[in-house]
Amino acid sequence: MTLGWGIIGLGRAADTLVAPAIAADPNSRLVAAVTRDTDRAKAFAERHNAALATTDFAAMLADPGVDVVAITSPNALHPEQAIAAAKAGKHVFSDKPLAPDAASAQRVIDACSAASVQLGVNFQTRHHACFQEARQIIANGDIGEVLAVQVDASPGAVPLGGWRADPELAGLGAVNNIAVHIHDLLRFLIAAEVSEVSAMFDTGRTPALERMPMVLMRFANGAMAFANGNQLTPKPLNDIVIHGTTGRIDGRGITRPGMEGDMRVMTADGETTKHYSSHDAYERTVAAFSRAILDGREPDPSGLDGLRNVQISDAIRRSAREGRVVEVQA
Repeated sequence: MTLGWGIIGLGRAADTLVAPAIAADPNSRLVAAVTRDTDRAKAFAERHNAALATTDFAAMLADPGVDVVAITSPNALHPEQAIAAAKAGKHVFSDKPLAPDAASAQRVIDACSAASVQLGVNFQTRHHACFQEARQIIANGDIGEVLAVQVDASPGAVPLGGWRADPELAGLGAVNNIAVHIHDLLRFLIAAEVSEVSAMFDTGRTPALERMPMVLMRFANGAMAFANGNQLTPKPLNDIVIHGTTGRIDGRGITRPGMEGDMRVMTADGETTKHYSSHDAYERTVAAFSRAILDGREPDPSGLDGLRNVQISDAIRRSAREGRVVEVQA
């Protein structure tokens, strides 16, 4: 069986990343495209060989050829579009964040559960080959228990633009654009929940949208992490260092998609270094979601991963604006 995908919200990511990833997956095909502008929808559909191009989301939901709805619209629109898709019997593949707040994210999960459809979130960083291997190394105990992690991710000094500069649509700035990926990655690697956070924004305690969020995290298993996912530093490293009780993992230039870099693993038995590319990150993520649907199992990342991520972001917002350590409400 080949799954028919529809996309709503035809921005750059949908055009250059998600649609090509659908085309690359033998279990998927793009059949429908929805956006507010008719000409834009038609042009997108022509580029990606989709049969339906429309401004009417309901028309896409009524199309029996659409099995999966990929939501790549502005953040604030994700919950209602996901709930509508679920009620129409469509599986939901949502861009991050799943919702602007935890209560809305839970509504999406409940709607998908009630409709017996699968819900996944586009956290492609956990599908980088290097991090799949790093998770297994940690799970095997090869570096002992994780003590601390330092991770940064940034596209460079990129200003907030378009709807991402609108607080009503974006919710948060660089947290929702960049940092959510490394927050999800930390949960994925450490295999534990974040229990509390302490955050500072470049915008101070004001409600202005941030471009540089600095976040300290404590995990339920005692591990600690420093996460810097920003849009302000002009020459970012995109590195990760994982300190264990008996070893260490160093990843250089590998925390964002479309990059190449090295990951060095140091254990009691010696040291190895491998070169990795993350150019196929979106392809691996889409393929994993389609395969989960066909196999009848929960996607990775799941709707619950999306909810946990939003709960972390909620705590980060409160910490930065209130100037205190905040417990993550799970």
